[in-house]
Amino acid sequence: MTQRSLFDLATSIEHVRAGGLPLRAQIRLAEETGPNKRLFTSDLSVSEFLLVEKARARPISQVMGSSIYHIGVVADYKGGGDQIYEIKTLSEGHREARRRALSRLFQEGALVGADAIVGVRLNERMITMGRHGKGGDDGGEVIEFTAVGTAIQAPWITHRRGEPVVTDLSGQELWALAQDGFEPCGLVFDFCRYHVWHVLKDWTAGSGELEPAMRAIELARKSVEQNLEQQAARFEAEFVVGSDVNIQIREVPCGWEGCQLNDLDVDVSWFGTGVRRVPHFEPPQRPNAPALILS
Repeated sequence: MTQRSLFDLATSIEHVRAGGLPLRAQIRLAEETGPNKRLFTSDLSVSEFLLVEKARARPISQVMGSSIYHIGVVADYKGGGDQIYEIKTLSEGHREARRRALSRLFQEGALVGADAIVGVRLNERMITMGRHGKGGDDGGEVIEFTAVGTAIQAPWITHRRGEPVVTDLSGQELWALAQDGFEPCGLVFDFCRYHVWHVLKDWTAGSGELEPAMRAIELARKSVEQNLEQQAARFEAEFVVGSDVNIQIREVPCGWEGCQLNDLDVDVSWFGTGVRRVPHFEPPQRPNAPALILS
């Protein structure tokens, strides 16, 4: 590795530790929007690109953010004697990985002077999974979270200067909202992991629902829903649209040597976009169509 490469790496690490972007990302974005800008890239489809233009918006550049996050040791994976409980260390770790990735996406959009970032696609990948056992977790869980979208200029979207609105709305959805006087005001998201200890502990025989598992799903869903409502209120959203709710259930070892009963992990993630009415919106004039006459 050359001295210049080592300098770039060291500078990038400093910027990331301070909450900023890597040096190469800053250079790339400056080239894409500077006086000698090149052809921009985008994750918009052909239909989305055309409808974004019709929504009085102009695509600028593809932007992204990512985070590879190591979740620390869980002090008591077994919840202090409760059968159903949230593993807060894991919930907060997943939330923080998402927050950092979306923060870097947001910063890239701000660097190119965007009013909004649309068509945001979100992806999570488990790199290594910790060994869950009695008395705690070994702290080996590493996750990767990425967010990719298209930065656009859309002066009609209400936002603070230098703070683009992030949304997972597609180009078609943005156009449809714009026609009826609505605007996106921010991406809302949350994640929660609940754990059920010895999910079959009180099971006798026969068929039926597993009440502890059903209870864990309901508690996790309510926790995520409450956090989304709080985020939407901070964005001054009137509605949350395009909700993507994902529930994953995994059977995991109990951890006691020789124990035949397994536990259950319940993950609930929820993404959506807050929307509100555009202030002083005037609907576009539509041509008067002749009456339809059926013969």
